[in-house]
Amino acid sequence: MPTLVRVSLLRLALAFLAGVAILLPGAGSAGATGTGLQVHHLLPEDGAVLAAAPDHVEVMFDQDLQPGGVDVGIAPDDTGRLVDLPRGPLVDGPVVVQPLPPLAPGHYTVGVQVLDRTGHLARGTFGFTVDPAVVRAAGPGGSGTDGSGSSDDAAWIVPAAATALLLPAALLALRRRRR
Repeated sequence: MPTLVRVSLLRLALAFLAGVAILLPGAGSAGATGTGLQVHHLLPEDGAVLAAAPDHVEVMFDQDLQPGGVDVGIAPDDTGRLVDLPRGPLVDGPVVVQPLPPLAPGHYTVGVQVLDRTGHLARGTFGFTVDPAVVRAAGPGGSGTDGSGSSDDAAWIVPAAATALLLPAALLALRRRRR
């Protein structure tokens, strides 16, 4: 792949993830700024540590979404390159389901951009980790990790701040490399 195309694709991926890194802080408490959208459910939960990679991600909002007005992207944190998704997201009322290809172990950031029925645009992210070393609980009352993770209202701050700080540096480096 030519260098210019590769740089353009990397810049597009970084811009997309940076744009969506601002919102969707956590299930139930997240409000998409300026739209009134509230997130009721994330699957996997934000910050979840899973023994096996999920075959899809799911976001449920408090109101119906506009079909065709939803974009989803996913990238492993180690490379930041968008994963090729098998097809676009499926929208059913307030629920967005994005099928995923097989994912390698690692931490992933999911970016979501939605256009509600009133035409307001909202963006946000959540993350999860695939770690085959995670031991599932032995059953009800078990003390192991069950892979569902737990939601922390402030868990979104670190990836959002990192993205906000690193994006300008990455864009500056790309600009200087072109000269």
